[in-house]
Amino acid sequence: MNTNALTMIFKKSNYIFHLLHKQADKSCFLLKFEMKACNMDFIIEHHHNNNKRMFIYAVFPVKILLKKRNDMAVLTTLFNNNLATGCWELNMQDGTLRFRISYIYEEDENRFERIFLEYLDQAIRFTDVCTPAILSVIFADANPHEVFQQLTESVDVSQN
Repeated sequence: MNTNALTMIFKKSNYIFHLLHKQADKSCFLLKFEMKACNMDFIIEHHHNNNKRMFIYAVFPVKILLKKRNDMAVLTTLFNNNLATGCWELNMQDGTLRFRISYIYEEDENRFERIFLEYLDQAIRFTDVCTPAILSVIFADANPHEVFQQLTESVDVSQN
């Protein structure tokens, strides 16, 4: 699959996107989504060398303040322990929070599109579900364990 294949998928799905950069072995796209709690940038890294790797990153729109990083580390660990696909990543140095799904793709055009859209949909849905909990820990001083408990009583995060 090449960069044009992803471009066609984005156009067919009516996504607004921007090609950030294109190299011989990698292309990187930016997609913006309006979520319930906040807008989120999604970065798609398409490695089209022999490894055939795809990375879908949902980048949280604000950096986590230093005083909140330990609480966010607890919450992301709770989230990650209940995930079948993807993971939350918190950079403890700069406060960047993102959700990542990565996989090795096949060259088959039909399977490529279907699987890519399934993973992108999972990333969108899961970040949309988790964002209010994250915001409450960051801005409302909510306890990460309590927030996680409240979230998992109403949503089965293992079925993301």
